Amino acid sequence: MIHFNSSKILIPVDFSETSELAIRHGAYIAKLSKGDVYLLHVINAQYMAQNMFVPLMQFTANNDIENKAEQKLAQLAEEFKLEHDVKIEFIIKTGNPSNEIVNVAKEIDASLIVMGTHGYSPLEELVIGSNALKVLTKSHCPTMAMSSEALHEGYNKILLPIDTSAHTRQKVNYTLEMAKKFNAQVCALALLSQGEEHEKPSIELIIHQIEKLAKEKGVSFSSDVLNNVKNRATATVDYTQKIDADLLVIMTDQDAELSGFFLGPYAQQVIHLSKVPVIAIKPIDSTSTTDVTMLSGTLGI
Repeated sequence: MIHFNSSKILIPVDFSETSELAIRHGAYIAKLSKGDVYLLHVINAQYMAQNMFVPLMQFTANNDIENKAEQKLAQLAEEFKLEHDVKIEFIIKTGNPSNEIVNVAKEIDASLIVMGTHGYSPLEELVIGSNALKVLTKSHCPTMAMSSEALHEGYNKILLPIDTSAHTRQKVNYTLEMAKKFNAQVCALALLSQGEEHEKPSIELIIHQIEKLAKEKGVSFSSDVLNNVKNRATATVDYTQKIDADLLVIMTDQDAELSGFFLGPYAQQVIHLSKVPVIAIKPIDSTSTTDVTMLSGTLGI
């Protein structure tokens, strides 16, 4: 069972506008949940060699890049510490950004990573930046990803897309616990494609189970079922806008993780298209054990 935890929030910072937006979201979460924030800047030797370093920071050949990065991080840490009254530390590493983010997350035992989907590199303008893709896939903890359009501050309504697969329901407790912490409403959205009408009784049972659990936790809950959905990702994003949701919680796609790199098409499209932050949770591997709850469609509930 996956539980909501924001005691240690890691925020990769490349000094782009999106990464500063991620700091704002992460600091807000930390303030309300009494967590600590860690800002991480990774000096990418490859980009330095190609003169592709952060455009917001100009250096000459004699500049000490690490000192400049440290000064900028210290400035951001102080700014957001005063604004949100949270504990903020900063870390500087040199190496491959995605690898260092994942490694540092393990080192500090991060419970949540908050990051932008695009960084400063022009190589990262295709769908989702390669660093974000790798972190979302390889991170041991949930990752909140956002584009520059995720300007909301605060989470009042959380959209929870569901289907009949076992691993997607592992996010239910996480979402309800987060909603409880932020006094938010949860809306479960069932997505049925054409020809999946026979799945409706199972979906309705799952919704009923989630509603019961939400009531037990004291979380405001609503639900909806969409039929004949052509594209689950666009339907999810459209519904987010329809109900004015502040946050989406999804699972990464297990099948696509076999490559160790890419997210599943649904998760990737949702993260790319969403105008609100998306929390992506990596499924717990349950292949080594047999659990009857998987057969009844209640895993994670």
